[in-house]
Amino acid sequence: MASQTKSKTEEKTEVTNGRKPSEQALQAVDVAVGAVPTVAENVRTTAETWTNSETRSQEIETLQKRVQTLRDPKTRTGEIESLRERLSAELQKAETKGGDVRRQVTEQLVGRARKARERVEPVYRDRVHPVVKERVEPVYRERVEPVVKERVEPIYRDRVEPAVKKVRERI
Repeated sequence: MASQTKSKTEEKTEVTNGRKPSEQALQAVDVAVGAVPTVAENVRTTAETWTNSETRSQEIETLQKRVQTLRDPKTRTGEIESLRERLSAELQKAETKGGDVRRQVTEQLVGRARKARERVEPVYRDRVHPVVKERVEPVYRERVEPVVKERVEPIYRDRVEPAVKKVRERI
């Protein structure tokens, strides 16, 4: 019975893979943002590996073995699964780094916004607010309020109030 009472909005925003769409969007952002430092770290590590002749030889042997297992139909599936797991681990690492970067950037932006607000609000109170009180509000009282009283309020009384009264009577 509870599933029948769901609204259309709730049905459209069902969770996928145990996550809400907003969480999925944050995950996508985190992976995209975290991919850059993750790739940079992997490039640095690989470059260090390839600059040392001993580790370079080991890396070449490892790559040759991988290529051989990918070519062999018996071991291909296992190697592909191994590569999938490695990719998944790298994506998880990127997501974690991306989340950290996103939070740091958010904190920086909030801090800058607070500082800007602290600079702007006193200026507004000292300069803009008095001008509004002196110039804008008198013009509003002289020009807008009479028009509202002459034109808007009578239409409201004649059309809106009776309609609202009828609706209330029906309820």
